[in-house]
Amino acid sequence: MIGKRLLTATILCMGALTTAACSDEAPKGNLGVEGASVTQCGDLRADTAFLDKLRKGDRSLRRKLKDGSANAVAEAHKALDMGDFRLIAATTPTGISTEAYGVQCRMLGGLSPWTVRAVAFVPEGKVEGGQQKPDDTVTGFGRRYNAAMLADPRYPYADVCRAVDKAGPAPTMPDNPDAGIEQPYGFAELGVARMEHGLGAAARRGSIRDIGILLERDPKGIDKPDLFGLTPLAWAVAYHRWPAAQALLRAKADPIGGTCQTTIDRQSPLQIARVMRWYGVIRAMRPLVTEEQFASLRQKPRWDDASLVEFNHALTELKERYDTQLKAKPFGRYDLNFQVDEQGNTTECKMDPASVSPAFDKELCGLAVEIVRWAPARDAFGTRVPESAKLLVGFGGGS
Repeated sequence: MIGKRLLTATILCMGALTTAACSDEAPKGNLGVEGASVTQCGDLRADTAFLDKLRKGDRSLRRKLKDGSANAVAEAHKALDMGDFRLIAATTPTGISTEAYGVQCRMLGGLSPWTVRAVAFVPEGKVEGGQQKPDDTVTGFGRRYNAAMLADPRYPYADVCRAVDKAGPAPTMPDNPDAGIEQPYGFAELGVARMEHGLGAAARRGSIRDIGILLERDPKGIDKPDLFGLTPLAWAVAYHRWPAAQALLRAKADPIGGTCQTTIDRQSPLQIARVMRWYGVIRAMRPLVTEEQFASLRQKPRWDDASLVEFNHALTELKERYDTQLKAKPFGRYDLNFQVDEQGNTTECKMDPASVSPAFDKELCGLAVEIVRWAPARDAFGTRVPESAKLLVGFGGGS
């Protein structure tokens, strides 16, 4: 989560990349994404010339905001001319928000710093339904800038980010944890897309003809992540465009996404299909990835944090009662091995290795079974399955 005061009213920064993005100096060497060379990722973050333009534009805007000379419409058109589609946003205690500046963007997990031009910090409770605004002179600029961006036909994400008064009620997440998220990204109602909006826009609209034309023009663009980190195949899946997804898969689109993405990345096509519980498209993609990649989608049982705190208290009391026996052996670490069923219930507990006191071991396992609650394991399709789990405990000697 981004810090509370990472960005102030007069600072713009592409914080997702590197601290060098806030510097006036040119970056030295490759920018890193999860240990990989971003020059191999095939997205805009690999284009050092483009990044340099963004930095220069942000420095210029920073100066104009400071002296009060920034013209929102002119700045928006300048950004669009260079292909910079980032909207004005604010950082909040819970993440990044464009709603303070009149726009709602629907992205599962929220927006990343790379996707916006953040210009203010807004305290908790100040942004609710887009009605409250940060109390500074940047607010009017941000709202006019975003309105100009969304109104321009060159803006390619009008189906992902919309004016708050036109967005309608936010979608509700399903109460049933086994139900899929119907549309994890964007809005279902789409406007007209132009050819220059690219493969992602064509995929969102299911336009097979446009996809074919665009792939002929630029075959290498098939797995190129966009501003939001999604490839055309990821967008096709997110918008339920199965014929478009089939067309992209026939053209060798990667179910894992961009070069520097992994199977479990939130924006990977496979992970999006899994979140949506779209089993048909998962099965279609499965032969196109390795067994190891597909297996990485599996989730082990996850303990409930509150129950783990309760178990730690109970363990402390239990160790006090068995203090004499436990101190007879040097401090050691022990595995509590569980079997957890599809409902998250513990069906078996065993400590390995055994301690010096069988009675202690039995009580400890009994407490763990009684107290610790689990989110059940899920297979690569997102279906609940029984699975093993483990907790590490330590006692003995000076514990």
